Amino acid sequence: MPRWSKIGIVVIVVAIGIAAGVIATHWPFTQASVTQGLEQGFASAVQIKSFRVTYFAPGCVLEGVTFRRNSDAGVAPIATVERLTIQGSYSGFFMFPKRIARVKVEGLHVFASPQSERAGVEAHPAIAGSQTKVLVGEINADGAVLEFSSGEPGAGAMKFEIHTLALDSVSDDRPMSFHATLKIPQPPGEIRADGQFGPLNRGDVGQTAASGSYVFDHADLGVFPGLGGTLSSTGKFSGTLERLAVAGNTDTPDFNVTSSVHTVHLKTQFQAVVNGLNGDVSLTSVSAQFGHTALVAQGEVASKSAAAEKGETTGKTISLTSSEQQGTIEDWLTLLAKKHHPAMNGAMTFRTQVQVPPGSHSFLERVNLQGDFEIGAADFTKPDTQAAVNNLSRVAQGQKQDDNPESVFENMKGHVVMSNAVATLSDFYFGVPGALAHMHGTYGILTQKIDLHGNLRVDSKLSKGETGVKSVFLKVVEPLMKKKKAGEIVPIKIGGTIGQPYYGLDLVK
Repeated sequence: MPRWSKIGIVVIVVAIGIAAGVIATHWPFTQASVTQGLEQGFASAVQIKSFRVTYFAPGCVLEGVTFRRNSDAGVAPIATVERLTIQGSYSGFFMFPKRIARVKVEGLHVFASPQSERAGVEAHPAIAGSQTKVLVGEINADGAVLEFSSGEPGAGAMKFEIHTLALDSVSDDRPMSFHATLKIPQPPGEIRADGQFGPLNRGDVGQTAASGSYVFDHADLGVFPGLGGTLSSTGKFSGTLERLAVAGNTDTPDFNVTSSVHTVHLKTQFQAVVNGLNGDVSLTSVSAQFGHTALVAQGEVASKSAAAEKGETTGKTISLTSSEQQGTIEDWLTLLAKKHHPAMNGAMTFRTQVQVPPGSHSFLERVNLQGDFEIGAADFTKPDTQAAVNNLSRVAQGQKQDDNPESVFENMKGHVVMSNAVATLSDFYFGVPGALAHMHGTYGILTQKIDLHGNLRVDSKLSKGETGVKSVFLKVVEPLMKKKKAGEIVPIKIGGTIGQPYYGLDLVK
């Protein structure tokens, strides 16, 4: 054997020996070092049921891993993992920070709550205060489940089922890239999200930074009593897990109130702040459109701890202040009414405050609303109803009744308070040419029954516009009516339904 060959073999043997010595003294995949690294990384006490080392590629496999921050055995651990596979590379031993090629997490279940977090960092000051610099090229955690509980009495946990999750360039001191597909609980639907996450705030997970974009598909609004439709949404988000600023849009082609037979195509653009730990949403700006109607709103969708403390139904309460700058009454009647055709057409504006508490009753039965509205240039879609209004206008102006009267428009405005699907109207004005009614009463949203009472101011004596029995009747009751220079003020009532109303004198005052 040539001398240079012998020298080469000696060099290789020495190099292998040195490498073996370095690896032996710096081998990172011992149970003790891996446990310590996990405890440092997640500020938790870690227990491992089984542990084995792999050499090709270098790494280890852990099974039955438990992360616990609360030492009380009766409290659920903050996370469990069925199997954790860590794969490194021999070259990574000599780099700084140390490199791990990939980590595969199987059967991850995270449960974060005030109880599981209690006595966390304080119970492990040495663990929380020290970190080992490690850079992980890729982490996969497909099939993970995340549950967040606010700890409020009676409030259930928010459960997120993660179908796929990939994290890139993971380290303690820098944000990581993520790509995820998951199912969220309310409204149930599928989300695809990409962005940046971290670095993880071990002491307070809610303060961990996050940003990115999302696509939300197949969200079933039927989970909310009284509503229906399938929503899709796209948008961007940034902030922390407890306070994510979200801007985006939604599209619901089949939105409906389930007491109605109609669906409408509802589109919105919004800006909101979302608490990713409990699902509360603060709506800073919402612009919505359906049909010819457009409105803007602000408010929140949030849990009310006071309701839980009183033993009332828990869940999300919707609180909104909204205004309609342009719209039509037929759009709203199409959305809310049971009839196949809206009973009235006309322009509409309003400003309202709305609160919808959680519960098992229908949406319309749970809505509490108060506000002011105005309907202009309106007419009834049913010919008989509109004909009655047309004749009311003619008679009020002193003209004779006509079998084919010229059609007139109605104008309405008033203040409304709605509760238990009944709208109570006050300062309600109803006007047609020659007559103006000032009334109060109720309107049943579900029943469509009208019960209004008030006064009708007319331009001339009613008996001048009538003949036969009606003329005699009106002449008899004229002395009971208040006389004004501009005409007469007649006590009236309106009953029936919005589709078939009837008008009459209200002599019982």
